[in-house]
Amino acid sequence: MPKLFLLGIDGLPRWMWQQFADSGVMPNSKALLSSGTLVPMKSAMPEVSSAAWASIVTGEDSGGHNVYGFTDLIDGSYTLAFTSSRTFRAKPFWQREGAGPSLIMNVPQTYPAQPLDGMLVSGFVALDLNKAVYPAEQLPWLEDLGYSVDADMSLIEKGKADFVAELHKVMKIRCDALHHHWDREDWQQIMFVLTGTDRLNHYLWEDYEDTSSPHHQAYLDFYHEVDAQIGRILGRLDDNTTIAAVSDHGFAAQKMSVNLNCLLSQNGYLQLRESNRPSYIDMLPETRAFAMDPGRIYLHREGRYPNGAVKAEEAEELLGKLTNFLLTTEVNGQKIADEVHRGPDIYHGQFAHRAPDLVVLPAKDVALSGRMNLTEVIESTPINGKHTYTESSFFVRGNNLGQIPTDMKVENVLDVILPQAQAVRRAA
Repeated sequence: MPKLFLLGIDGLPRWMWQQFADSGVMPNSKALLSSGTLVPMKSAMPEVSSAAWASIVTGEDSGGHNVYGFTDLIDGSYTLAFTSSRTFRAKPFWQREGAGPSLIMNVPQTYPAQPLDGMLVSGFVALDLNKAVYPAEQLPWLEDLGYSVDADMSLIEKGKADFVAELHKVMKIRCDALHHHWDREDWQQIMFVLTGTDRLNHYLWEDYEDTSSPHHQAYLDFYHEVDAQIGRILGRLDDNTTIAAVSDHGFAAQKMSVNLNCLLSQNGYLQLRESNRPSYIDMLPETRAFAMDPGRIYLHREGRYPNGAVKAEEAEELLGKLTNFLLTTEVNGQKIADEVHRGPDIYHGQFAHRAPDLVVLPAKDVALSGRMNLTEVIESTPINGKHTYTESSFFVRGNNLGQIPTDMKVENVLDVILPQAQAVRRAA
């Protein structure tokens, strides 16, 4: 029997989980939530899954674990690269000394799979199942099962019914794999993440909000099946196991996607040389600032970037102007930002120097894009649900827990569920 079971439910807002539990959509969750403590939790800043999950499993913010988004520029260059498990500069809890045998499945930001005492199957962004499994001898069984590193997102183009069917199929296979490997060994800790909830929320949020939608019931049915899988897991755990459940961010309606680089270009902050496929390498020395997904703003600093020309003594005035610009700009009569934060105020650790200069939290109904697209301020997208910084879920039930902070954040999860291990790590 594991001592810890950490369940991830990607993108499940705290208020929605409680609402579905109370309304009967998620009856197993009703019993679970009444047996422990459920609180709202703040995501990573910005509210991007890669950074949030990295914080959940390391107990650090981005300045400590070095993951700021799904992509980043390689230091001293304009080369864009995906972040991965190799980007981590803080050990996840299962790789720490004394962690014990661990079964880790479908946790984002763990690709390619790294060695551990136990078994790991990477979550998104995972490009190849062959590199997503440790130890490698477990790969053939997963292949025979039809295990997928992600749902086929292109099916949304065929229609929402086909897309939801795909989410059901992927979830069932992953849950079957969990229970198969659970039976193989006496694991000290298990972490398993359901990601179909995030995909569903991105593409069917409008159907959740519109009770007359023909897909509204399909939305509820998916969460009912998620709850059935939660019940299946709970049936295998005893009272001596610490049970925790987390989501990496909340969710809300998305009615407009605003391209920050296009806005920066239109207002003289970003200048590119002519290119058929513009990218960061096309930035001219005259560029003062640029954006990366989802709301990261970087000054084009001298010394940090090959053609950077923003001097240190200019930075403060420029940051003030950018902050005012972002907070006052409207698109189609709607403001685009609720808050703008300085990087040094929100990141801590030895990699905080790599942080964005500003982080923009979007306004209601607005999502922020950092694509190098200078032709459309408002981007066309089938996505109608967006991440939120507030209202991710944190639930815990068990003994010998740490205190839940009043201002609970993703980087506090390990302090609550593994307080002794965290204290030893910090002392070291």
